[in-house]
Amino acid sequence: MKNLSGAQRWVAASLTLTAICLVVGLIAVIVGASNLDGWCQVGATGTDGAQTWEGCTKDTSSLWWGGALTALGLVLAGLTCLAGAIVWALERPPADR
Repeated sequence: MKNLSGAQRWVAASLTLTAICLVVGLIAVIVGASNLDGWCQVGATGTDGAQTWEGCTKDTSSLWWGGALTALGLVLAGLTCLAGAIVWALERPPADR
């Protein structure tokens, strides 16, 4: 990091934010998708041990915000790649051009 310019450090920080958004978003989507097939006990257990089960009301909020974080991460990935290409191209010494 010592050899990087200020602009290159900003690109590296943006890359870190992108990775965090993608990882957290994908984990939220996976957890939300795994909770969609839940079953809940309805009513009390009978004296004979019989139980009545039905599908639970599903909370899909993690799918929504996880998807939004993943989409944000993908947009940031594209912008970070573009910024990185521009910054690294302009930061080269003139003798190398």
